[in-house]
Amino acid sequence: MRKTISVMTLCILLAIVGSVGIRAEIAEIGIDEHLGETIPLDKLSFTGEDGRPVDLQSLFDLPVALILVYFRCPGICTPLLQEMAHNVDLSKLQPGEDYRILTVSFDPTDTPDLAKNKRDNLLATLEHKQVPPEGWRFLTGTPETIRELTDAVGFRYTKNENGVDFVHAASVIFLSKEGKIVRYLNGVRFNPADLEMALVDASEGRARSFMQRMQRLCYSYDPAGRAYVLKVNRIILGVTLLFAGLFGVFLVSKNLTRKNPKSHATGSA
Repeated sequence: MRKTISVMTLCILLAIVGSVGIRAEIAEIGIDEHLGETIPLDKLSFTGEDGRPVDLQSLFDLPVALILVYFRCPGICTPLLQEMAHNVDLSKLQPGEDYRILTVSFDPTDTPDLAKNKRDNLLATLEHKQVPPEGWRFLTGTPETIRELTDAVGFRYTKNENGVDFVHAASVIFLSKEGKIVRYLNGVRFNPADLEMALVDASEGRARSFMQRMQRLCYSYDPAGRAYVLKVNRIILGVTLLFAGLFGVFLVSKNLTRKNPKSHATGSA
């Protein structure tokens, strides 16, 4: 009986220790959204896919969509990049002109050759767009620089139990030209409207086209779902006001015609 109790106690203790270990690992993974904060652009330097050093600040002449992955990733990194490429292909906005995409590896063992291969293979999947070299950069860095960037944007990750791969979340982080964090699109599924609206938010202060203003009116960011949602009530209200205005113009025009029958008759003669 005592032996049975001792075994049960041991199992319970092992389960508690295991659950604590799992919770500790989970706590190291995820996204802490640092909306409104600014990353230290002037302190960060990486290596481009061409092997040349790149000061991060030099790439922020446009709004930026930042993607943190590692290039040997067997998990969600490739689906995230493929989703981004798909939406870039369908979006009306052009990388290199309207915004820039920065894919940065958080694995310090990744090399510029790996970055170049990843970039070339990904861009080969585009069917409708040609993305210039400066439009989508793939960067590698030192452990110190990588950690400073990931900490600044709240990207938490940890080594896998195999000691080679990483456990991490998936997100596209949107920043203004000043390096201010504006939006997070978390997960590996989003659509061109999500991409475009996040970039519109990141380009605050720049002149917007009529269609961009209409998009901003019809869509809004849902913090709970971390996505842009179509505001049906706004569309219904807009359509209602439009029809009400047109009906009002029709009534005024009809009333004026009744008050001036002579002019109407003259026009008909």
